[in-house]
Amino acid sequence: MYAPIAVLVAATALFAAGIVWRRVRRPGAPAATTGLGALDLDQLQGFVFVGSGTLVLLAVAVVVVGLTGRAGQAEAMGVLGLIAYLVYLLVAVALISRTARRAARRAVSGGRSA
Repeated sequence: MYAPIAVLVAATALFAAGIVWRRVRRPGAPAATTGLGALDLDQLQGFVFVGSGTLVLLAVAVVVVGLTGRAGQAEAMGVLGLIAYLVYLLVAVALISRTARRAARRAVSGGRSA
């Protein structure tokens, strides 16, 4: 049962990368959303692409480990990889929004550190 998990991992990576790529590259899309703590879509795209690339490599690793006869370990790798990807994206969004808030506060205060 490791093959369906490998397919799910690869599909999640491609889906996430496709959604972000389409959102950022559509005509007339801003580089960042507006407002305090807004997300910079180019930074988000970078984080998602790095994570998606890693997930594709994980899907290959799941298949390789599964073919060596360790199906249970391969399944665990796939599930833990998906959970780690979710946590990675949550941390990335938190870092991007925190950085944007700090930059907005500095711009409002005239460059003085608070």
